[in-house]
Amino acid sequence: LEPTRIYVKEFKANKDKINALAHITGGGITENLPRVLPENLTAVVNRSKIKVLPIFEFMSKHVELEEMYRTFNMGVGMILVVNPSNVDAILAATDGYVIGELKSGERKVEFI
Repeated sequence: LEPTRIYVKEFKANKDKINALAHITGGGITENLPRVLPENLTAVVNRSKIKVLPIFEFMSKHVELEEMYRTFNMGVGMILVVNPSNVDAILAATDGYVIGELKSGERKVEFI
């Protein structure tokens, strides 16, 4: 096991570029990401962009995929919501990667 990644320094240095942070804990991406969204936005998350940890790959052979994303973080410990104009700066300052985008709609996560 690896120690928990602490993001505070990078986030504080870029706080003017970050609109919201979702800590992905129990409830997974499905339940945690909507908590930081306004009522009129849907998060469209591309599952193929997520770097799923091997333990979750193994578990997904025995657990329904929707349940996996509703229960576990799947290797995504934190999701940052940023304006498209700030994506490059955030990626340069962190070890993150893009997994989706926002669109008009109801407050929820839509997996593609």
